[in-house]
Amino acid sequence: MRTKELSDIAILISVAVVLEVFFTGLGAFFPILQLPYGGRISLSLLPLFIITYRYGMAKGVLGGVVYALFNLLLDAQLWHWASLFLDYLVAFGVIGLGYVGITLFGKNKKGFATMVVIGSFLRFVSHWLSGWVLFAEYMPENFTNPQLYSLVYNGYYILPNTILIILVSLVLFDSVVEPKKN
Repeated sequence: MRTKELSDIAILISVAVVLEVFFTGLGAFFPILQLPYGGRISLSLLPLFIITYRYGMAKGVLGGVVYALFNLLLDAQLWHWASLFLDYLVAFGVIGLGYVGITLFGKNKKGFATMVVIGSFLRFVSHWLSGWVLFAEYMPENFTNPQLYSLVYNGYYILPNTILIILVSLVLFDSVVEPKKN
């Protein structure tokens, strides 16, 4: 990696961590943004999608995994040992696989939005599997189907996250996602 790329990726991961802390604190004022067993509506993943957009799939996966480790430190609670993989390393690493959206539509707003949808969907699948397999015991008694409970629980915050990230990125695309070269 060149020094400029490494610096840019480090700054974007740092911004993602700061956004995560900000939105975690915001959850104290707006509890609807934060769920009891993890997951929140946040813009913290936007910088990870920018890494993927600018530097490709491999560096996007790497950026997601590094962010996952910071996110785990911030959460300071691991509910199950396998959660390390499904809720952190895999869930945030697969964001880089969203680069497929760029290969379909090119480096433009449509490609970026498609990348966000694909990366968020893959993240959802990882969290859904975790909820189904690892967290069924935390399910409310009125739910009898752990697959459905995990679908609702994780969909509650990942779908609004995806929409929020797309809307903000489309507004800021020319100045933040793909700034003009000097």
